[in-house]
Amino acid sequence: MKICFLIADISGRGGTERATSMIANGLSDRQYKVDIITCRNEPESFFCLNKNIRIYSLEAEKISNKFVRKFINFLKIWKLISDKEYDVVIAVDVYIFYYLLPVKIIKRCHCIAWEHFNYHIANKKFSKLARKLAVTFADQVIVLGKQDLNNYMHEHRSANNINFIYNPIAFEKSVNENIRNHRVIAAGRLTEQKGFDLLIDAWKIIEKENEDLDWTLDIFGEGELDIQLKNQISEYGLERIHLKGYTKDLKKEYLNASIFVLSSRYEGFGLVLIEALACGLPCVSFDCPEGPGEIIEHNTNGYLVENGNAMQLANKIMELMRDEEIRERFSANAHNNLQRFELREVLNSWEALLASYSKPNGNRIDEELKLL
Repeated sequence: MKICFLIADISGRGGTERATSMIANGLSDRQYKVDIITCRNEPESFFCLNKNIRIYSLEAEKISNKFVRKFINFLKIWKLISDKEYDVVIAVDVYIFYYLLPVKIIKRCHCIAWEHFNYHIANKKFSKLARKLAVTFADQVIVLGKQDLNNYMHEHRSANNINFIYNPIAFEKSVNENIRNHRVIAAGRLTEQKGFDLLIDAWKIIEKENEDLDWTLDIFGEGELDIQLKNQISEYGLERIHLKGYTKDLKKEYLNASIFVLSSRYEGFGLVLIEALACGLPCVSFDCPEGPGEIIEHNTNGYLVENGNAMQLANKIMELMRDEEIRERFSANAHNNLQRFELREVLNSWEALLASYSKPNGNRIDEELKLL
C-alpha cells in the first residue's frame, strides 16, 4: 500500500513533526511505501526518517500572495497524488485537509484527517470550517484521545468516521534512579499555551515558603515568550529557576530529575507527560483540556490540579518535594498503563485503519472529470 503524509512543514521540531516521523518510519518498516509532502521549506526532516521515505516540498514560502500560493499548492498536490497513485493520503492537522478535497471528491484516493490539537483550542471561523469539512468528507478523522473523541462526537453527533489513535512514546521506558535529586523540570514551547508564566507564579510561592530551598526548576524549550518569562523571573527575584533553552536529549533531563510539571492552559494531548512517566517521573499537571486527565492517575503516579490554579500547583509540587516516600511510590507506578502509548501498539492501530482501505479505481478519474 502506498501512503502519503501531507504536512505543513516536516522540518519543524515539535511534537506533530516527531509523531509524523515516527509513524512514517514505523509504517515503512512494515513494508508500506511511504512519502511525505511538506507545504513549506526544503524537503528535509528535523527527525530522522528511513532512507526510503521520499519527501516532496511544495516550497509554498516562495509565493507571497496567499491566494496564489493556495491555488498553486492545490495544483501541485493534485499532480503528486495523481502521478504517485497513493492509496491513502493523511493530512497532518485537520486545518490542511481542505487541500485534499478535490482528490477526495473525485475519488482519486482515500483521505484521512489527523487532528493534532484538541477540538476547542481554535475557535476561529476557519478552524471550525476545516473541522466541519474533515468530518463531512474525510474517510476518517483521527483524534489523539478519548476525551477529544467525545468533544468531536458531541459537536458532530451524526458522524461515524471519527476515531482516536494515541501518539507514541518517543523512547523506551526506563527506571529513574535519581528520584532523590532535588530537581524539578518542565518542557515545551515558550508560548502562552504552555503556561510557564503560571509555573513561575507557582515557583514564586515555593521559594517564598522555603527560605533554604535547595531544589531547582529547569524549563526546557524556546519560543516567543523567552524574554517575557526571563523578565518575570527577574522581577520576582527568583534564584532557583532557569530557562535552559532547547535540548536534543530531553530523555537525559527526565532521568536526572525527580518531578515533572505540566503547566499548560490547554494541550493537544500532552506527549511530554507520557515521556516523563516513561522515565519514571512523578508528575504534577493542570487538569487542562485535553490529555492530562487521560494520562495521569491522580494520587497514583502524579497529581492533577485545577486548571490555571498556581497556588494548587505550588502546593502539590511542594508535597512531592517534601515527601520522598510519595515520590518513590509515584515513580514505581509511573509505567502503569503506558503500553497503550508504545509505538508497536500505536502502529497496530494505524495498520488496522489502513487495512480497511483498498485503492479506488484510478482509471475512473478521466470519466468522472468528463461528467463535471
